[in-house]
Amino acid sequence: MKRNLVAFLFLISIHHVSFGQEGTLPLDSKNNASFSDLGSVKKPKDVLFQDAQKWVVKTFGNYENAVASANKEDGKLVLSTYAPVSSAAYEYLRMTMIIDCRDENYKVSVTDLEGIAKSQTITHLGKRQNDAIQEKAVLVKTESNRKKKTIAENELEEMKSDNDRVSETVYSLLASLKQMIVSDPEN
Repeated sequence: MKRNLVAFLFLISIHHVSFGQEGTLPLDSKNNASFSDLGSVKKPKDVLFQDAQKWVVKTFGNYENAVASANKEDGKLVLSTYAPVSSAAYEYLRMTMIIDCRDENYKVSVTDLEGIAKSQTITHLGKRQNDAIQEKAVLVKTESNRKKKTIAENELEEMKSDNDRVSETVYSLLASLKQMIVSDPEN
């Protein structure tokens, strides 16, 4: 019950609290889309590593297809995998996820994000998407033609929505991993 409440509150906070400016992606120092999470839990490294492995199987189905490398001694799992995303621009996200387990804590980073469109077009996600949103927002504010302004507003909202769906997908993955890791094995 306690674990479900924690997960519910975390998901609500993701929905209601913006992790950045609305419609933009969080960026790393190289201006690539990047997400991360860290947590503390009273479990040894080996148990955290096993929980992470179980999460991979539960979330992605085939462990061998999702995991690029696994080092139990170092407590490190590197995933190169896909996740479905419900967005107008993208059908799937391709990403690298690194899960680093230590005694009583873990860190997760999601990098190398690429959006894959229905036409199989691959788009590297990062600063370019955020810049396009800012440019479109300026256009909306400065456009005087009502019809062109409406079109620009609709395009801006779709661009923001695409980035929001990407963020929601990644934060959902991070939340489900956290739920798996903090859960008691008896429950």
